[in-house]
Amino acid sequence: MMQLIGGEMVQWSDLSGAHGPAPAGGASFGPLLAAASGRTLVAGPHDPALIDALPVSQITVLVRGSSDAALLAESFAGRPGVTVLCGSLEKLGASPAYDTVVALDGVERLCTPEAPDLSWDETLGLLLAVLRPQGRLLLGVENTFGLHRILALPPAPADTDWAVAVGRPAGPADLHGRLAAAGFPTVREYAAYPSALLGAEVLSDPALRGYLEATLTAAPRASGAPPPWNGTSPAATPGAIPSLLADPGPLVTGALRHGLAASLAPGWILLAGDIPAGPAAVLGGVTLGRDADGRWVRGDGTSIPLGRTLEDLVLAASQKRALPVVRELLTAWQAGPAAGVPAGQVVIDAEGACHGLTAPGKPLVALRGLAATLIGGGYAHLWPSPADEASLTALLAGMTGRELEPHDVPAAGPAVPRPDAGTVRELTAARDRLERELADARARHEFYERSIASRDAELKRLRQINAVLSATAPGKAVLGGLKAGRQAVRAVVRRTRG
Repeated sequence: MMQLIGGEMVQWSDLSGAHGPAPAGGASFGPLLAAASGRTLVAGPHDPALIDALPVSQITVLVRGSSDAALLAESFAGRPGVTVLCGSLEKLGASPAYDTVVALDGVERLCTPEAPDLSWDETLGLLLAVLRPQGRLLLGVENTFGLHRILALPPAPADTDWAVAVGRPAGPADLHGRLAAAGFPTVREYAAYPSALLGAEVLSDPALRGYLEATLTAAPRASGAPPPWNGTSPAATPGAIPSLLADPGPLVTGALRHGLAASLAPGWILLAGDIPAGPAAVLGGVTLGRDADGRWVRGDGTSIPLGRTLEDLVLAASQKRALPVVRELLTAWQAGPAAGVPAGQVVIDAEGACHGLTAPGKPLVALRGLAATLIGGGYAHLWPSPADEASLTALLAGMTGRELEPHDVPAAGPAVPRPDAGTVRELTAARDRLERELADARARHEFYERSIASRDAELKRLRQINAVLSATAPGKAVLGGLKAGRQAVRAVVRRTRG
């Protein structure tokens, strides 16, 4: 059922992503939706699959675009208890108030141009006004200084730029006080990354660093496609990705290493009010938590390997020129069942055991992927020249005791994990590397040209001397004497043999 409440935007769609970022969606939100109860309001653009996953019987969806409202009404026509409202937030009247409010997309897209000029805090107040005391709130907040903005090139102006959220909170800590003053204390806070929600307890445990690094960088490296880092929504659905300034992988791992993962996250998700705390983290729809013994486990009870990634350890040892350590790490990797798993997806625990987090492929492909990561990351200077991928792969294989020629290395392709080649940093590094290789090739070419010219000149001089000697009488006498001497020597040899 669809109702117009006023202030609706005709022929407008937030769900399509044509006028701004894509709606909130993704498997990571699934475990959080289990906390919804009673009459539930879904405020703002959300993926229809996300709305359908709510485990409640009474759902009200508020969108401002008439196209979105018609689409949602048609999608949920067969589900009783779903009401679609089209209009601006200030037109919404709730009696009785809602038990749960889901606003994972944030509050920026809840009002229309006809609404009064409201600040971010005033818009949040309107949203909290329709939530009953001690109700449950799931709120998304964008980090305007997150990695998704640091890595992005200047975007083209979107149709939604007419709205500027004044008074946006500087961070979750600033928002905690506002929610507590309204009677909805924060129960859990997540740093929102593409396909991941990370709680403070997870981020503060250094033993989980390797697992988090591998999981957060797994999707883009495995698929060879750029990750969804350009969306302005805290958990935007992947769409058309523009060029980025740099590969997000090293920046994410650096943020985890230096304790900045929460501060630089693209956004935050807050659970506030009388709501269960939820899992400690959600990665790709899989929850993380501690078991009865205090060990980190996934939602299905399987333990999580603790330690650092093989890629991180190899790079650290290479920078120290600790070749025996590099050889030991590579040998342990290639001699075990994780030989075909990319180095960035292998966690090495305190006992030195290798734990592959993805299905293994061909070992040579994984080795070439490591070589591509080392060169693409700007660490080619740590290895002997020439440091092209095939030669470095053969060198890494040799350190494990495997004799390999560069021409035996599999060609680079979609199967070889590599840093994002479409980012400005990697393209610039590749350009600089090609310039150096071209300058070296030109220098060799000029040396060969000079050598050939010098030899041609010497050969021409010798030919001229030979011609001069052949044309003069003394020269002819000398040549005749040489011929006579040669014949005499041959005669002596014949007599000796006889």
